[in-house]
Amino acid sequence: MAGDLVVGMLYNLLLPLLLLTASSFRYNGLSVVYFVFLLILPLLPNPSLVTLKGGTGQFLRLIIYISLIFLSLQCFMQIPFAYIPPDVSSIWEDVLYHLGIVRFSLVDPGNVVRLLAPDLGLLSSTLFTLKMCKKLLHPPPQVNLNENGIPQSNTEVKDVETSDTESEEESDSDGSSFDSSEQTVPVQSGPPQFVQKLIMFAAGLRLLLSAIMNTAGKVVVTLLLGLAGIIVPSLTSGVYFGVFLGLVWWWIFSRSISMLFFSSLSVMMAIFSGGHLLALYLYQLPLSQILVPPDDVYARVFGMTGVIRTSISHPHSLGLHPHVCWPDFINPLILLLLYYTLVALLHKWVHITEEDTADGDKSETPLESPEAPPSFSRVIYITGDKQEVTEKHE
Repeated sequence: MAGDLVVGMLYNLLLPLLLLTASSFRYNGLSVVYFVFLLILPLLPNPSLVTLKGGTGQFLRLIIYISLIFLSLQCFMQIPFAYIPPDVSSIWEDVLYHLGIVRFSLVDPGNVVRLLAPDLGLLSSTLFTLKMCKKLLHPPPQVNLNENGIPQSNTEVKDVETSDTESEEESDSDGSSFDSSEQTVPVQSGPPQFVQKLIMFAAGLRLLLSAIMNTAGKVVVTLLLGLAGIIVPSLTSGVYFGVFLGLVWWWIFSRSISMLFFSSLSVMMAIFSGGHLLALYLYQLPLSQILVPPDDVYARVFGMTGVIRTSISHPHSLGLHPHVCWPDFINPLILLLLYYTLVALLHKWVHITEEDTADGDKSETPLESPEAPPSFSRVIYITGDKQEVTEKHE
């Protein structure tokens, strides 16, 4: 139980914060990959003995491999940069600059650390998370205890095996009484001390979030939709505000919202908010702001706010646009919270619908296998089938 709590805290709290930090330290082509990982992370099931051998384990290893490749690529490219003058390869350096590979000889030490820290941090932290998940989720070893409760040594086990082969011709009662004197119990190995300190916090956080999602999941989603719609008024935020008003007025007229409708709406809003987040992040890249300036009418209409600014004189330093205010910083965080809340709620509905179908049909299909990750489309299909059945009975 303690191992599951710590693993959930590492995967659902620490790893998203690290990916968000790595995406915020620099804005280039390499960091876009980390931001996509941040959006993919909640779609996968939590680590377990089964999922670590499947999609979740492959995803963690992919983060390790990608961060190692990016770090090696940036260090390796300094060798040709040392022999090629900047004026000779100016065009290629501009292309590599937008991809995230720069000449460190032209960058001050502070920005060199800023450019390398995301790869180093993700490489070490994801490797630590993967090792801790395997260690905490590993089943405890089994030992044999005799009738006095003392573990048997290897020689005693061998003696018992030889005595069993010699006494095969004896009566069954003697054999059964001898077998009943041995028990197999798991060895209880406690977690490390620093892990034990996190157990109480993880348990309280898990109970709090679970209670909120169980009792007021739809209300939380509706409030987040309203906040996402009013924090930065634009054409894209109008979609969130329109959905918020529709849900509120539907409840005002004392009309209930079926699970089929709300789950379908949640899937569509999760896709829309994820695409909106990716578009906002891509607009922070220097190339995007060169093509469409922040003062352009189309950027303002669609809510593409330029927060990060890179000057021509100091292209390797980050700055802020002078017109930026606090809603521009809060808006991406609310959208990210909305996206994670919608995906978490859909995960919960998937497990509920699968448990209901498992009670009605005991035969295990590939979709109901514990090795298969949750599918959000199953929420829509299963709830739709339930609605058709209830309508037929009525």
